[in-house]
Amino acid sequence: MEIPWVIDEHTKVKHELLKNYIGTWMAILFSQQEKLGIPPQLLFLDGFAGPGIYYEGDPKSSTCKGSPLIVGEIANKFIDENEKREFSIICIDKNQKCVEMLNKGLHKLDKHNQQWEAYQGEFDVKINELLDDLEETKSILRPSFFFIDPFGYSGFDINTLKRILKYDRSELFINFMIYDIIRFIEADHSQQRMKELFGCSDFSAVSEYTNSEEKQQFLVNLYCKQLRDYAGARYVMPFRINTPGMGTRPKYYLIHASNHIKALIEMKNDMAKVSDAAYRFEAIGITSQLGFFEDLDKTGLREMIKRHCKELYPSAVEYSELEEWAYANTNGVAKTIKEALIKLENDKYIRIRRKERQRTITVTKGAMIRYRETT
Repeated sequence: MEIPWVIDEHTKVKHELLKNYIGTWMAILFSQQEKLGIPPQLLFLDGFAGPGIYYEGDPKSSTCKGSPLIVGEIANKFIDENEKREFSIICIDKNQKCVEMLNKGLHKLDKHNQQWEAYQGEFDVKINELLDDLEETKSILRPSFFFIDPFGYSGFDINTLKRILKYDRSELFINFMIYDIIRFIEADHSQQRMKELFGCSDFSAVSEYTNSEEKQQFLVNLYCKQLRDYAGARYVMPFRINTPGMGTRPKYYLIHASNHIKALIEMKNDMAKVSDAAYRFEAIGITSQLGFFEDLDKTGLREMIKRHCKELYPSAVEYSELEEWAYANTNGVAKTIKEALIKLENDKYIRIRRKERQRTITVTKGAMIRYRETT
């Protein structure tokens, strides 16, 4: 069977991110389950799975694996360590030839008989059938990672994502195709699909803006707001993927949604590790106001932390609590958050009361941080 596609650079980036994150995800959750005496069971679901294998370029002399097979290889290593672990892989694709090719690869890779399987059909239909079965049997969805990587902007109704997020240990990683969305958002034939995507009609206000950057900001913020307020995700973080040769103009954003701060922290940390000059992953933060995108320099991060501490004044905030807030609301990760706090301390905007024996050159758990009333 002929491999249908040559992999593009954007897909390589998504696969690299998935590869880095999914191993961390497995390690944390398997470990937690085993410590609690819970059967170690996880699920990876690939919503627009593709053929599982791609040509790497022209000439078509070499191949590389797609997301389901990348995840399967990593899962095998964890099951090698403990054969009591169960890792389900469910893949969905509407192209029957892709499904046949993917199943061939999955079955060959499934050396622990985990019954990894690809199904032909529409993502929305198949997922709702799965959730219906769970509800009818009063079963609990095992901790799950949903990789939703469509070619366009349809086929993953926000109501379906809302059903998924009702299960506490579910995570979504969504390819939000901003280029295609902006291209078709005002077309008459796209209105119903846009309503299904956003779960509201507020997207129509994009017509008030002529600048492409403003349109992007408006639509990404609206979608993330809907994932939180409508679909029920506690933590939502969009990452803008810059396109080489196009400055900061992206073709898509990767949006992570979950109900646990640990999931967000690990995702941002992995983004920071993989990011490079060509594809820079920008954790932009969320706000209800149009036009807010956390600027990428350290000054922007410091100003947000200073403002947050000022809003809490006269109360102090413990470092771990502030770090969680910063992960959820800024582009910061642990290293840059600590750097920002030290700079704010040196500039006398905040006071840091450290625990005994904590070094003054850093900030760690237990330190109490308070805004200075006068500077």
